[in-house]
Amino acid sequence: MRMAIRGETLAERLALRARLAPVPAFESMAGMALSGVLVAGARLGILERLAEHPATAEALADDLALRPEPTRLLVEALEALGYLRRRGGRYAPTRRARRWLVPGSDRSVSRFVAAGGEHWEWWAGLPDVVRGGGTAAHHTAPAAAPYWRDYITGQYELARYSAPELASAVRVPPGARSMLDLGGGHGWFAAELCRRNPPMRALVVDLPGSAAVGRDLLAGTGQGRLVDFQEGDLRETDLGTGHDLALCGNLIHHFQPEEILALFRRTHAALRPGGGLAILDLFREREGHRRRRRPSASASCLGLFFHLSSGAAVYSPEQLTGWLTEAGFSPPRRTGLRRIPAQSLYQATALS
Repeated sequence: MRMAIRGETLAERLALRARLAPVPAFESMAGMALSGVLVAGARLGILERLAEHPATAEALADDLALRPEPTRLLVEALEALGYLRRRGGRYAPTRRARRWLVPGSDRSVSRFVAAGGEHWEWWAGLPDVVRGGGTAAHHTAPAAAPYWRDYITGQYELARYSAPELASAVRVPPGARSMLDLGGGHGWFAAELCRRNPPMRALVVDLPGSAAVGRDLLAGTGQGRLVDFQEGDLRETDLGTGHDLALCGNLIHHFQPEEILALFRRTHAALRPGGGLAILDLFREREGHRRRRRPSASASCLGLFFHLSSGAAVYSPEQLTGWLTEAGFSPPRRTGLRRIPAQSLYQATALS
């Protein structure tokens, strides 16, 4: 994986492709720089302020009470990355920035980007983790910690973008009235599914810090009437009975194999016979599948990231099938999602 920078000259591109340049040195530094620039731009409100009124770097620094020289360097970096344009010395967000990084856009991921600064410490500790040290275990943060609002709000921003496609792909049993969302956090996936399939309502079961933020987020959107929240650890909390559908989105990569099997068994008990289970997650390539020349860099790095965050892993479709059939479900069927390209949706039915 090589990171392309806008403004890179033809000579630079040729040198990289011909292996005349020390690419690892470039990648190790450029990756941190790209993340640092985007996180700082989001946390400082740079793009939000410039979307309101274009300004010079000096005027921007004065407006936001920032130091002039590093502000100039930061906006120049954002310009080089294609997020700002400069005319007459004044900076304004590009169309791409207005779409993805300016708060207020219905596709903004600015809070998700801002929360990315929390991950630097995790990556810095990777050598210690590989040697046998502990992982971040970020889901153990106290319920009142500010971390939860940053984390769940960022996940909510991503969900707004992908929820319509997910909701159209999930098979909802006819006449469904009750949905169980396992670890649904922000509740937006559940709300979209219920909005499309009345009179279905959802119960989101998640950790206290996550559920509290999700409840607030949905209340502000007017969709709170469709979703209830229950605080609890999915390893032990009561899931109820008689649900028509269960959704398990981006959850099992935080669980150990024995915990996944136990969760699926408890989910089966919470569903009525014939109820559906939809699992959205990142999975490894199928075992025995003819492999590419090398694995996907994005998928591999995400798998490593999940291990850093929770000490778990990305699992294979074969493992998923084994856990589901042992828990009493039919073999799952896969659906690819265009707007969530690194992930897959697997759906199974609770057998009697």
